[in-house]
Amino acid sequence: MKKFFTLVLLGLVFLLYSTSMAFSWGSATHAYIADHIGKFLPLMNANEMYGIMAPDIFNYVFTLDPGQMAAIQRYTHGSPGAEDFMEVWRKASWWGYQKSLAYGYVAHNDVWGIDSTAHHSGVKVGQGVGYVILKAQKLLEQNIVIPGLTAEAGEPLDQVFSRVGLVVPADQLELAHNLFETAGDIYIAQQDKLIGEKIICAALARSNDFPALLTKAMDIVGKDMIYAAEKEFRKSMVLYGGALIQDQETAIKNMSDQMAQLGILYLEAKGVTGITLDLAKILAEKAIRAALPLCGDYMTEVNATVGFVKSNLVAHSVWY
Repeated sequence: MKKFFTLVLLGLVFLLYSTSMAFSWGSATHAYIADHIGKFLPLMNANEMYGIMAPDIFNYVFTLDPGQMAAIQRYTHGSPGAEDFMEVWRKASWWGYQKSLAYGYVAHNDVWGIDSTAHHSGVKVGQGVGYVILKAQKLLEQNIVIPGLTAEAGEPLDQVFSRVGLVVPADQLELAHNLFETAGDIYIAQQDKLIGEKIICAALARSNDFPALLTKAMDIVGKDMIYAAEKEFRKSMVLYGGALIQDQETAIKNMSDQMAQLGILYLEAKGVTGITLDLAKILAEKAIRAALPLCGDYMTEVNATVGFVKSNLVAHSVWY
């Protein structure tokens, strides 16, 4: 117990020196699933958790060109016939915690892993669509009231996005997708009260071998880019866990602030400029609050995904 609180204290110190970092998306749900599919020995479990969050390392790097994005996608999430993420498992050594990291990493994938149920076909909810995509579509229909921007009675979120300049439906769905995943993480933190601490510990305890393993497996981008992105991601996970330690109201406020920062970067990448941080914070908080009531069946799908991913890992000879 004493060691645990020492790790948390170190995490808070790390947080104080990392205030410029942005959060990633959906990491608490990934960490929760890792906590239920792998080993129970603390350091193995922590490295599995970090590994399962790590394919999202490049999610907040908005400077990648289309060629880099396509290549990275193959090595992080994959697509049917392009499962290069498996290189991380193949290149991982059996000594140390490389297999623990790799076990979590490949479980995340978008072909037969965790993200496939979120984005393509849910196990229990969102079959043929993807649980998160289904909920993102519903979120776009939710009524949002933003004084000075919307009508007094409010407007559907997709219309609110159009008002701030995000007019392409696919881009609206992507942003709603990320806002719903944030709400899902806030929701799951109420089901597992220690998930924030677990994320902090996973980030602090991750094996120093991980950046080198990722570089060895991903031979399509430079070492410097991988090391820099992983360093920032690791810091962001400490912040993310720190936000989820708080009560739900505080978590909503903190994560809305961070999603606003990410949202502005996302909008700028789509050519939408001029959104103030204050407006982005209001919009993010309103959208997250609108998403939370859509999470009533969240644990049904998450727990079904645990069994789905366990079976698929064995079927793909990923075990240790």
